[in-house]
Amino acid sequence: MSVAPERARAAAADGTGLAAGAVTVRVRIPVRIDFAGGWTDVHRFSAREGGAVLNAAIDRYVEGRAFVAGERVALEYGSSVPRGSGLGNSAALDVAWLALTNMLMGRVRSAVELAEDAYRLEKLLGVEGGKQDQYAASFGGFNHLEFAAEEEPARVRPLALEERIVRALEDRLVLCYTGSQHHSGSLHERIWARYIEGDAGVTGALREIRQTVDPAREALIWGDLGALAELMTVNREATRRMFAGLVTPTMDHLIRAGERAGAIGSKACGAGGGGCIVFLAAEGCREAVETALQEAGGWILPFRFAPISEWGERAPERRAGEAR
Repeated sequence: MSVAPERARAAAADGTGLAAGAVTVRVRIPVRIDFAGGWTDVHRFSAREGGAVLNAAIDRYVEGRAFVAGERVALEYGSSVPRGSGLGNSAALDVAWLALTNMLMGRVRSAVELAEDAYRLEKLLGVEGGKQDQYAASFGGFNHLEFAAEEEPARVRPLALEERIVRALEDRLVLCYTGSQHHSGSLHERIWARYIEGDAGVTGALREIRQTVDPAREALIWGDLGALAELMTVNREATRRMFAGLVTPTMDHLIRAGERAGAIGSKACGAGGGGCIVFLAAEGCREAVETALQEAGGWILPFRFAPISEWGERAPERRAGEAR
């Protein structure tokens, strides 16, 4: 899923000032929302009991460009996603950086290899977490992911949903940024210390979260959004039992506001403790939910789903003045 870079015929035409013959490549890597299973993708749990996550890439991206001109090499990338959003932004940045460098070098990497490389990069940087973000970033689309030992790649089951179901989800899901960043590193340290010690509350909550993934997948496939909303809420309340700080007072304030306006299910994105909450509204109630969340202090992040991650042979089209 990679392609050797192509040479720019007249790169200066796009304002870069690069000379003819420069190598330029681009990527567009999506972040994700998750419906069920978060936390069980971390190897401390998945190696013992098997983890699973149901997530979907959305059209909020890390976009990047790399170019080589003579002895000059530069990588540029950025994102409009708020820091600490819980949407997997750091993993998308890692995937973008690795994809750009691989493309410049003409290295062929599969989506699984790219996700695993990004995970190992974060481990080298001392980041504690799971693998769902890297796989969503490298694959795009809706995915049912299964995790085992840390050294084993995830099992990826892409979900080809009917168009009517995708449209219904887009019409009824609301993504809200709480205004406060989450700090997943410190959260992971606390949770996994208790899990390793054999804390029954943490272990039981993780198992309950894991058990929601298969029925959530079936609800998604069949378009049973009421059942999906219930399972999202089960995930939220299970994480609350793991550690009270995973659902903050600000998040509870927004959750109550959303429910009064017609939200029938919700959960934190990623680890929780701040960042974003995804709400599933009753049919016809999305606008009311959005208004209520804004009035309660939340920031609405409009989105649609992203069926692919754009790198390698699916990289974004070059701009005018760049070669194909």
